[in-house]
Amino acid sequence: MKNKINLLSLVGTILAISLVSCGGDNSKNITICASELPHAKILNEVIKDLVKEDGYNLSVTVLDWTIQNDAVANNEYDANYFEHIPYLNTYKGTSKLIAACKVHYEKLCLYSSDKDTNKVLDDGESIELVNDPSNIERALNLLASYNILTINPSNYNSNKEFTNFDTTNPTSCVTFLNGYKNCTLTCVKESNLCASLPDYNFGIIPGNTALTGLGESLSSRIVLSEKASDELISEKANIITVKEENKNSEKTKELVKVFADSRVKKYIESTFGDSVLYHYENLIA
Repeated sequence: MKNKINLLSLVGTILAISLVSCGGDNSKNITICASELPHAKILNEVIKDLVKEDGYNLSVTVLDWTIQNDAVANNEYDANYFEHIPYLNTYKGTSKLIAACKVHYEKLCLYSSDKDTNKVLDDGESIELVNDPSNIERALNLLASYNILTINPSNYNSNKEFTNFDTTNPTSCVTFLNGYKNCTLTCVKESNLCASLPDYNFGIIPGNTALTGLGESLSSRIVLSEKASDELISEKANIITVKEENKNSEKTKELVKVFADSRVKKYIESTFGDSVLYHYENLIA
């Protein structure tokens, strides 16, 4: 009888060890959803190895950016990686989400609809831009920094918040300057920006969308690049988002720790060049 009990104990121990080694210990499995580029690429090609050094497994799922916050809020994933804080602040879900750390900044650029590297913006050209209010002001500021237009004061409320922009008639919300008087703006859903670029002369496309949709022709299509200040880079840096209740979890702390590793900076610089800038800030310390 004693031998049987010992045997059963041994089998139970072996089974427990097997479950842990096969991922049964969920405390060591980190799940994260992300946009394809550069986010999932960074996660799969550098972060996965870094968390493995600390005994964690990282599972990465590419999801449409429009559902990633809901996915984290609904406990389908431990974190997501696709957005910046101004966009996160527009989230109205039932669970509060927070930024755990800032990771990188994607330059916003004006892209030509063709691959002519000598293409310039001129009078009468059509420009598409994203219909997301948190990125519209940024797109307009890009054009304003090159003296192409000014943003009409009526787009701002009494608290100087950019909330009154008319996405159905964006051209009416700005004043084009001399040399660009007949240019037009059209707001387009972000997921359609790259596919619809041939319908316009130019497009102002967020970095991750351009990386995914324009592929190898990305660099040759850039006409104007954002003049990013340190303040803007910090404000619009892409973040790791988690539920507020998980702010101090071991999984969140692990993600915050590994993104600070110098190997992440080296990878981003060598892989994406000037289009993606490493910008790390710990927001839960």
